[in-house]
Amino acid sequence: MGKSEIIAGLDMGSSRVTCVIAERDEEHNKIRVLAGASVPCKGLKNCVVVNIEETARAVGNVMDAAESKANEVVGEVYLGVRGSHIQAFDNKGGYNIARTDKEITSEDVASVIESAKTVPLSSDREILHVIPQGFSLDRQRGVPNPIGMEGALLEVGVHIVTASSPIISNLMKSVSRAGFRVVAPIYTLLAVGELVVSEEEKDLGCLLIDAGGQITSVGIYSEGSIHFSKEIAIGGDYITRDIAYGLGTTMNAAQEIKEKYGAVFTNMLEEDKVISITKLDARTKKEVKPRELLDFIQPRAEEIFEKITQSVQGSNYGDLPGGAILTGGASLLKGMPEAAEQLLDLSQARLGLPAQEILQCPEEYMTQSYLGAVALVCYPHLKSWNTDTPGPARGGSVEKKLWRWFRDLF
Repeated sequence: MGKSEIIAGLDMGSSRVTCVIAERDEEHNKIRVLAGASVPCKGLKNCVVVNIEETARAVGNVMDAAESKANEVVGEVYLGVRGSHIQAFDNKGGYNIARTDKEITSEDVASVIESAKTVPLSSDREILHVIPQGFSLDRQRGVPNPIGMEGALLEVGVHIVTASSPIISNLMKSVSRAGFRVVAPIYTLLAVGELVVSEEEKDLGCLLIDAGGQITSVGIYSEGSIHFSKEIAIGGDYITRDIAYGLGTTMNAAQEIKEKYGAVFTNMLEEDKVISITKLDARTKKEVKPRELLDFIQPRAEEIFEKITQSVQGSNYGDLPGGAILTGGASLLKGMPEAAEQLLDLSQARLGLPAQEILQCPEEYMTQSYLGAVALVCYPHLKSWNTDTPGPARGGSVEKKLWRWFRDLF
């Protein structure tokens, strides 16, 4: 029986850090989620490190909690990154087969992809991913895998994801200071897409919306591959903040009210409910009806989808018969899929759930709040390309193990 491999995914969110530890069972072709944990992080803002020490502390806390539940010691993690600093675009590359033998090899494929990566970038940016969208052979498009075929000119279209080098470096430093090594930084949207978007939806053309607290990630799939991705600086926390300001209560109370009673449409509200809230002074009480929440929820929801619409219109991929797949904590607001259909003018929209074929996961981690971290542990197994540009491995797995051994002595 083959040995299982332990994998950890660390998702750096808007203001939270979430970890999932899993094992890869190659014999049964399964990813088994063992445990997970999620903690708030004061060192993150809009998915960017603003305080390394605070972020390192949160990483250490969440990893310790997950390791304790899983009864495993982890030395390295796949690091999920997002945020407005991430920029992506499509590019093309070509490679002439000069040999007498015109049979395409894996080296030829690597060479044509390398040619597509040759793009001018400023010194403060780096390539995270290069994703092949499809090959052409002697101008004949629609070749999924050219290896073994014969031709003189091999071409490829790719989707290139770039990020700010300093921001990635600060994220990795935070993980390193917590005693862990980063295998590679991964754009979380890509990992989520591999887990929740079906092949049929990718072929038809669909929209993936990963709506977090302060960032909404948007991806467009067409002809089997991703062709557009963008980070939008707005999310569910904006709705929560509007409720908190409007009702004069705390963010925590507003979040709870939004989750329990909030909805995008009037017909989804529980009209007979009376919501009792505590004001900021922690003494004064106030009662409101769920309908009053619409004044805060609807304008922000419309703004979120308006920004998504603007992104889709600028992508040249407006026709999306596969509809929308919504993920992330903000997607759980009652009525968000229906709002996506109406406001984005799509035929259908659904909540994204992990594919069950390859995943064994306890129910408590089959939630939107853990989806990014679960996707990260599945990503190395699911992704159908091997052209990612891995970040430098950093950190202290040895130091981590020594620290745990020393701590356990006492």
